[in-house]
Amino acid sequence: MTIWAYPTNITSIYDLANYGNTVTGSAFWGLVLFGLFVIMFFAMKNYPTEKAFGASSFITMITGILLGSIGLLSSHLITLCIVVGAIGVVVLFISNHKDYG
Repeated sequence: MTIWAYPTNITSIYDLANYGNTVTGSAFWGLVLFGLFVIMFFAMKNYPTEKAFGASSFITMITGILLGSIGLLSSHLITLCIVVGAIGVVVLFISNHKDYG
């Protein structure tokens, strides 16, 4: 008896991505999105923190919507991505208003 699901019929990239979700209990792509957010945030730290947060949350939101549209994310994670992306856009608008005026 094995603990992991055996990948019997992986014929496309989607099947491989879906297998990652199957093995981890649908947590794989959520963790990938969180990792993307952290990497993008620290990659943009040469800008002010507000702009780095806004840009990385927007990129994560777009990626989350794309992953959700092909069925790799649950609706809860898609909603969380949209909320965090909206907060990031608001933070960007506030920081730009503070900078210019």
